[in-house]
Amino acid sequence: MTEEIQNNKLKILGKLAASLTHEIRNPLSALKLNLQYLNMSIDKFSEEEAECIKASLDAVERIQILVDNTLTFSRNKSQESAAFELNYVVKQAIEMVQNTAARKSIDINTSFSPDIPKLKFNKDKILQVVLNLITNAIEASKTNSEIFISTKLNPDGSVILEVKDHGIGIGENDKSKIFNDFYTNKKNGTGLGLSVCKMLLDEIGADIDFTSEINVGTKFFVTFPKSLIEE
Repeated sequence: MTEEIQNNKLKILGKLAASLTHEIRNPLSALKLNLQYLNMSIDKFSEEEAECIKASLDAVERIQILVDNTLTFSRNKSQESAAFELNYVVKQAIEMVQNTAARKSIDINTSFSPDIPKLKFNKDKILQVVLNLITNAIEASKTNSEIFISTKLNPDGSVILEVKDHGIGIGENDKSKIFNDFYTNKKNGTGLGLSVCKMLLDEIGADIDFTSEINVGTKFFVTFPKSLIEE
């Protein structure tokens, strides 16, 4: 009975989270559009004002990712998919976080294999996965460092996406927990980013794993199986 009550509470919490995030998204979108409009005329502002606009825009983009993570976590699973180019989706994600990376003087270097076939997945969900991984890499990285993102086609037909940083790394005690729901060691983290990534990838049969060393960096790699290749 206690477990049933707890499950019901979680369902109610999920519905409340979905409702709240829906309500947040509309004013957040309006705020983002206005900040983007101001950013288009950034040369007209003083250096201090320009920094405030850029910082506000970065904050809005971060909130957007957190809202999307929460909404995805509270939704029922959906198997909708179509054929997309992974390289294109990754490039979209990079464009979305470029300003955030630039504020820390982080270079995003890439190596995309031209031989990757189209894969069957839900574009918005995989975009969210890539955004989460790159955002985590930026947050973990020091100023004036770099992030390396690559895609490649394996001989067995599987496709690999790698996101590598030279940041603080993940401690041994944390490695077994980072995909757990609500687990985080960030001061303002929700603990949903990586658990959402795993959930979305599990839906299509893709795998996510990582290697990490303290003060050396972390590399996440996502494996898309051959079964996802468009026939």
